[in-house]
Amino acid sequence: MAITYGMSAKEFWEEEPDLFWAYRFSYYEKLKINKEIFNHNAWLQGAYFCEAVGVALNNSFSKNKVNYPEKPYNLDKQEVVQDEKKSKQDLLVTNIKERAKQIQAIMGKNTSSTLPKGEDKTKGGEEMNE
Repeated sequence: MAITYGMSAKEFWEEEPDLFWAYRFSYYEKLKINKEIFNHNAWLQGAYFCEAVGVALNNSFSKNKVNYPEKPYNLDKQEVVQDEKKSKQDLLVTNIKERAKQIQAIMGKNTSSTLPKGEDKTKGGEEMNE
């Protein structure tokens, strides 16, 4: 039994008895970790298979064509969080740039020359800047 746990016969007979229990505990922890890894790999394989079948069915029955992902799934949570933050920042920058263009367009249109004759330069009780 000790050999099953990875313990040599010399360690079993000549070392402390508690060493046997340490090997036993380590052996069962390794089994547990290996089961979790196997289960995760099986789940990941199923996820890729589901993606492939979904793409194939979508391309067969839909006008909108979808491509299978070119890169594998990103399993590193830190990189995923950084990618999400970067994409949010890029989206905010794009929105700010678009809004700035809109404001510039509005400011360019709101000159006194664009107002019809006889129209007041106040809007809502406030004076418009020229």
